[in-house]
Amino acid sequence: MSRPVDTPDWRALPTRGQEAERRLAATWAFLLRVGFGVALVVLLWGAAIEVFEVPPFVAPGPLATWQAFREHSGQLFAALGFTLTGVGIGLSLAIAIALSLGVVFTLSAPASRAFMPLVIGLRTVPVLAVAPLLIMIFGRGQGTTIATVVIVGFFPIMVNAMRGFRSVSPTVQELFHVAGAQWWQLLLKARIPFALPFIFTGLRVATTSALLSAMLAEWLSGAPGIGRLIYDALGYRDMGLMFAAVALSMGTAFVLFGIATAAERRLSR
Repeated sequence: MSRPVDTPDWRALPTRGQEAERRLAATWAFLLRVGFGVALVVLLWGAAIEVFEVPPFVAPGPLATWQAFREHSGQLFAALGFTLTGVGIGLSLAIAIALSLGVVFTLSAPASRAFMPLVIGLRTVPVLAVAPLLIMIFGRGQGTTIATVVIVGFFPIMVNAMRGFRSVSPTVQELFHVAGAQWWQLLLKARIPFALPFIFTGLRVATTSALLSAMLAEWLSGAPGIGRLIYDALGYRDMGLMFAAVALSMGTAFVLFGIATAAERRLSR
């Protein structure tokens, strides 16, 4: 006696409205978790200031930092906009360079053996060591910030992209070969889809590192970004402004990480 074949119950599948409600509920749950974490950090911060009686010229409390943020909001967001411009351009170039090198090194073993040591050497050189040279080449402006972001950001994206390109199973490659596909068809239809999770893993690492490297470049070059603002506030002993700038940069890094994560979920689907 043959067993009955189970047919899917289409009525059990979620509708578009149900799917939208589920996403909205997940978003609110995420925002509540983030809000709870921020509130906990602020409470611990304020409690530490009170318990240890830290003077304001050493570390201001949350209220003093919030007041400084309100008073200097225009200056803070102008500096942040300058920094994010450099981060955006630098990350775009870093992604293009990383994916191009990843494809070349994956498809050509001789190119990988010849140029990979040079790429690793460039990445392992401390930014502080090459910063004077970058300032001489690109000047004390946005160019140095962009170059620093590219140097710091492209390597994790490239390494993860190469790992993803090489993760295509031999069975899939043999299927494309039997079908008479060209190398670029295998790249577009198999290697890149397989590599998306790896690429976004490298992008999440590069995103937060890019903001930090941009701020470091601004400290060294004097460019009017959030990094230079923190440095100047410390020099003037304006601790409220400094803490407000640090808090703003931390929040920005969190938002950038969240954008990269959301883009991964969207594209990987």
